[in-house]
Amino acid sequence: MVTLLLFCLISYVFSSPLEKVKELENQIGDFDTYIKAYKEMILKLKDQNQDISVTCALCGIVVNEIAGFVIENRSIAEIEQILKADICDHLGAFGTVCDLLVDSLPIILEGLDNQWSVSAVCVDLKLCSVPFNPYPDPQPLPVYTINLDLPPNQRWTQICSLPLIVENANYLYKTFTTLLPGDVLLDVGEDICDHYFPPEYAQEIMGCAKAMGIPYGYLALFNLGYEVTDACTSIIAQSVDGKIYHARNMDFWDGMGFTDTLKNLAVLVHYQKQGKTVFSSAIFAGMVGVLSGFKNQEFSVTIDTRFYPGGFTQLFYEIIAAITEQNATLVTFLLREVFENENNYESALSNLSSGTLIADVYYIIAGVSSGEGAVISRNRTGADDVWVLASPARWYEVETNYDHWEEPPWFDDRVDPANDAMDAMGIAGISLDNMFKVLSVKPVLNLQTTYTILSCPATGEFSAFTRYCAFPCVE
Repeated sequence: MVTLLLFCLISYVFSSPLEKVKELENQIGDFDTYIKAYKEMILKLKDQNQDISVTCALCGIVVNEIAGFVIENRSIAEIEQILKADICDHLGAFGTVCDLLVDSLPIILEGLDNQWSVSAVCVDLKLCSVPFNPYPDPQPLPVYTINLDLPPNQRWTQICSLPLIVENANYLYKTFTTLLPGDVLLDVGEDICDHYFPPEYAQEIMGCAKAMGIPYGYLALFNLGYEVTDACTSIIAQSVDGKIYHARNMDFWDGMGFTDTLKNLAVLVHYQKQGKTVFSSAIFAGMVGVLSGFKNQEFSVTIDTRFYPGGFTQLFYEIIAAITEQNATLVTFLLREVFENENNYESALSNLSSGTLIADVYYIIAGVSSGEGAVISRNRTGADDVWVLASPARWYEVETNYDHWEEPPWFDDRVDPANDAMDAMGIAGISLDNMFKVLSVKPVLNLQTTYTILSCPATGEFSAFTRYCAFPCVE
């Protein structure tokens, strides 16, 4: 039955996805038989006492990978082969779960056709529990200070030793080591941290890892995490009086297996020298680069991952090669350097548009004056495109994870809902409160959203909030 479904999918899904998945259901006819077999496999997993938290995390990884391969128009046979060879065959006892997910491609594709998030797909597959939101939405991120005058290995001690941070960091550590036992990744992480990360950042990672009680090699790999993700929505907009507003939803790649944990690691940090704030950042504790940053009266910048073809494992190995062979920098490290060293929009724009990176990325930047807003579409050696605000003809720009000159994939269109909400708001309605409302429109807000930031460099406003969207987080 599964084989029949896969051959049907090869013929129908990839020719015209929006319509063909529904055609597929009619072609299959006996879909209930497959569902029954699938449920029997789920019961077998439960009988094997599989760890639900780990299976949930694994589901997120695999479904995220499938979504990427669909974007590339890979055939079902190719997707099966890559997933089993690159992921399932390396998971030991959890290979059974991975194989189940590969065999469940028809259901996963149906979920994508319905524009379900990765988390919703995994709940539907019974591999993740329905999330329970412990807090009303939104909640302000906790605020801390990083004293840059301290030795690097002491700067993060206060944050990284907090009980909630320690608990959630160790959960991530346990999950990764359960899925991928052995010391290979630890050795890779330690080697990168010891020899290829800037010494100042390496020392910060080591100090934080010690406070968390986890090996620093794994925390070094955690700092690579955003390079291999593919989510987020950033918006820049210019008001009638020329102020630039900046907002973003920080989504994280593979569903509730990690998203809920990352919410507990999210903090707003003020980096200070001699008692004065140099810049601020919304970040996950343990990541020493910058994902969402703000420099008062100067500029703000957010990072959105640029979709990378080839899958998680290929990208991971290419990133390792870029670090070790080409002396490339992490996208988050470059952004931190810009915040520490640059003092105006133009210099920040210039620096973020050049230099060798380990991965493609979008830098979304807002300044303080009219016209100072841009989306930089970066490849590893330079900018493919710099999309600059041109008000009033183009008074805002929305960037997710796909080139703005291309259509977003059929199952992950956050651009059009965000554009519609911005158009409805209108240039006269620009405010941080209204930008927050735009970022609360589903699926711009989704189950992978960890936090929202709001920024206006000209007025000195910068805030960040953890998001809790009730399941299934759809209109």
